[in-house]
Amino acid sequence: MPKQDAQMQRKVEHLFLAEKFFTDESFADFDGVRLLHDALPELRLQDIDLSTNFLGSKMALPIYFNAITGGSNQSAHFNKELSQLAHTLSIPVSSGSMGVYLRLPAETKTSFTTLRENNPDGFVIANVSAKANAAQAQEAIDLLQANALQIHLNAIQELAMPEGDQAFLWLDNIKNIVSNVSVPVIVKEVGFGISQKNLTQLYKAGVRNVDVSGSGGTDFAQIESARNQELDLTYLNQFSLSTVESLLESLPFQNKMTIFASGGIITPMDVIKAIRLGASAVGMSGLVLHHLQKSSLSETEAFFNEFTKQLRLIMAAIGAKSIAEIKKAPIVFDEDLINYMNQRNIKF
Repeated sequence: MPKQDAQMQRKVEHLFLAEKFFTDESFADFDGVRLLHDALPELRLQDIDLSTNFLGSKMALPIYFNAITGGSNQSAHFNKELSQLAHTLSIPVSSGSMGVYLRLPAETKTSFTTLRENNPDGFVIANVSAKANAAQAQEAIDLLQANALQIHLNAIQELAMPEGDQAFLWLDNIKNIVSNVSVPVIVKEVGFGISQKNLTQLYKAGVRNVDVSGSGGTDFAQIESARNQELDLTYLNQFSLSTVESLLESLPFQNKMTIFASGGIITPMDVIKAIRLGASAVGMSGLVLHHLQKSSLSETEAFFNEFTKQLRLIMAAIGAKSIAEIKKAPIVFDEDLINYMNQRNIKF
């Protein structure tokens, strides 16, 4: 039997290692954020509206399935189920990196197109590397008839990857993609966070939508180090910003950019806190992939139905009838986050 292409094999290894290292404990600093309840919420649970505007489209929930997989026969199964679940929940779903498709279209096409085939009227997001050019980005969009495009930033992952890139000259590519593709563009990290400096650079390049994707969930330094037979580079995650820190970094930009949050989103409370900190919607990857790998599609659907009920309960507890009203809830930070804000000159 011929050996599978190395890039396709890497996609399979990512699936295995993401599950191996999955934990239901978040390290995204949400435990350092406290919301205060409203003793007089003056609302009915049935009147709470969970819908949100996602890049101009109305979605039923303020969550989306973030970039996970694609590019191998094994991952096609998960993309099929992700798209079916996204369709049922009426939320956006993103492909994993489509770089392997751009290199091996015939071998990998169906592992990505299943996202659209099983979600024909849904909100589908294509995903390419920041090293892609505008023509490649548009090709990825066209394949999925995508509603939006993610450009992922993964310098730390590449540094930890045994076959990783060693050149990170990306801003011109990003600027050209934003200027030339046919759909809105979201620039996202892959779990190491984004600073004020990076947000300034992206804004100047024309980017208006950013997923800060902080640390606290799937750790690609850990995953790539597990694949690296020569070096243990897990220490690279020490440079990362948590999801909460990244959202705090985004505060000066929230009135001129749409900020999304992902990284270590495990509980409904994490979602509500991320929105209170300025996220327009919240992305999940490791959590949904874990449930799909360990249980059936119907059981995963039941999990997210319960997740949705808990979102509604938390909103009632803080007196929020809509996603916009979450942002008015009183908030308290622990000393570590206050210290972080002071050192970074961030005012909340």
